[in-house]
Amino acid sequence: MNYSSEAYDTSLIITNSATRRNALFCFTADFKMKQATSSGSESSPWLLQIQSLLNSINHMLIFMVGAFFFTLARSLEFQDTAMHMFMTGIGFHVLIAQALMSHYKVNRITRWLSHKNKSRLHGVLQLVGGSMVLLGALGKFSQKDVHFDTWHGRFGVAAAFGCAASVVGGLVNFFQPKFALKVFPPSEMRFRHNLFGLLSFTIGMTAIYLGYYSKFFTRVVDHEFIPALMLTTVLVYLLTIIGPVGSLLTKLKYRRQKSA
Repeated sequence: MNYSSEAYDTSLIITNSATRRNALFCFTADFKMKQATSSGSESSPWLLQIQSLLNSINHMLIFMVGAFFFTLARSLEFQDTAMHMFMTGIGFHVLIAQALMSHYKVNRITRWLSHKNKSRLHGVLQLVGGSMVLLGALGKFSQKDVHFDTWHGRFGVAAAFGCAASVVGGLVNFFQPKFALKVFPPSEMRFRHNLFGLLSFTIGMTAIYLGYYSKFFTRVVDHEFIPALMLTTVLVYLLTIIGPVGSLLTKLKYRRQKSA
């Protein structure tokens, strides 16, 4: 009687252990299957190497543009439009661009960080970059020679509002995450954050590109050098959004599967 009871207990333990292992195996397999389908060809080693190379080039281009903005603004003693150019240029072209790439898996600067620390770095860069853009925009708004009838001015205003919304939303999400979760589920909130961040960055980089046509730039920068700056800004934009666009497409696919 005792032997049969012990045998029954032993078989029950073995059965439960096997069940847990099977459940864990199914969960792991399901996760890997989803990861493979969402990543697609991104798991190819040669493609990852190309993306890593392009990301390294992007970091160098961002550094070069940031150094140019600083050198130009310093030569003009950070006065008036020079300060506006420096604050908004560094804010968007350097800090916010780096913030968008903080979760990019081939980013050589952040790939050794944990997901939590990547999120923290993203938040800090976004907050500092957005604040610089807002301060640079407000400084320009206070001047008398502001021209909202130009495309640079119009996109600049839209970019400033986008940065303000991002800063406020980021602070609310950081200090009061439960408030945001009451409005949207986590997956929907991440999707909207990803989409709105890309739109804001696109508007801001468009404003910088149009700024190269402004009277200020054509007056203080060599005309033969401006096309190189335009090309660099376009390249930085395209190389920066590779990771965020891929993440957005994955979230969009999941969103459609969930609603189906």
